[in-house]
Amino acid sequence: MILAPLRATWKRWRRLANTQYSLLRSLEYEAIEGIRLRGRTLDLGGGRRADYHSLLRIDGVLDSLNIGRSIQPTVCADANAYWPFQSETYDNVISLNTFEHLKNDVIALHEAVRVLRPGGQLHAVIPFLYRVHGSPSDYHRHTSYWWNEMLAACGLSPDSIVIEPLLWDPYSSAYSQAELNLGPLRAISKRLVMLLGVVRQSRWEGQRVPASHSPGYQEFALGYYVRGEKISASPRATAASPMGARP
Repeated sequence: MILAPLRATWKRWRRLANTQYSLLRSLEYEAIEGIRLRGRTLDLGGGRRADYHSLLRIDGVLDSLNIGRSIQPTVCADANAYWPFQSETYDNVISLNTFEHLKNDVIALHEAVRVLRPGGQLHAVIPFLYRVHGSPSDYHRHTSYWWNEMLAACGLSPDSIVIEPLLWDPYSSAYSQAELNLGPLRAISKRLVMLLGVVRQSRWEGQRVPASHSPGYQEFALGYYVRGEKISASPRATAASPMGARP
């Protein structure tokens, strides 16, 4: 399911317009805030120094996988290949702005599902209309349709898959491309651009952009929050993985 974007409101503007983060990061943190993760969780691309863990409600063990030692992951390894974890080990896999940095992101998706227990949840946030960023490389920008189909192909239950476009409005998405180059004007320009979005959408009601406008808005998504549950028939899901023959 691909959701309509959240509507730009005064309440959301007061929370997000004054943050120190980019517009995309502000929207991402809003999307994942309050997620409850019970049991064992693997954070792909995270580590002990990740600043978003405080937004999550973690009830259990949190491990992490990252190729960079500086963020202090539990396991330092390359996520482009087989992950050094047994199949069906974790109740949750989370990932924030990592899949775009993996050249073999399809293999990584298969691995994420492989290490999930049947019924386990995948939560991932990825950019779409956003500049090339990060280190060491930035390889991919996939549409919501790609994520919807690929998550199902990798072993998530199609009925459980939700793709949420992360954006404020089309104009603020255009602004976001140059946001980090605005220097001292960045803070005030972010507030003004987002404020205009609130004014333009003030005639609408409800939590999300109306169905009549949603398709046009989705095309300007800065990123996506994707989630879903692993199919209970785990042997079939594991067999679909290119790494499925491994333990």
